[in-house]
Amino acid sequence: MEFAQKHQQIADNFAPISLDRLAQTLALTAENAPLASINFTITGDTKRFRQPSLHLRINSRLPVICQRCLEEMFVDIALKFDYLLSNSQAENYEDNDEIDWLEINAEMDVRELIEDELLLALPIAPVHEAGCSKHSMQSGEKPNPFAVLKSLKRLK
Repeated sequence: MEFAQKHQQIADNFAPISLDRLAQTLALTAENAPLASINFTITGDTKRFRQPSLHLRINSRLPVICQRCLEEMFVDIALKFDYLLSNSQAENYEDNDEIDWLEINAEMDVRELIEDELLLALPIAPVHEAGCSKHSMQSGEKPNPFAVLKSLKRLK
């Protein structure tokens, strides 16, 4: 609450491997781990919604497995969230899907919040945008199984 009232801001980055639940869902290897990153900015505010709130911005680059070719690929995820800080759910903003609320705690684990949001934002079945490099299926013209019947019709 004090963080929001003082309009403080934290900007930081860390490796996805430091988040246990997220790391289990990613395709982290010794080679790609240095390329994976999570950058975030969290800002406290009291003016925008006329009550204490947090604004969270996340930019991440995470390794996953393409479900089409089973090769490693990276997904870039950019997220923005507004959270109202309250002892109970904010009724004034109940119908607003763009605003979430967080129960006030003396201390809050920002990494856990970021991990939760990234887990929800990960694609269920990630695939390469421009097609996969190998193991891609080629569609060709297949013979019509009724072509034989067509030739029988001509004989009569």
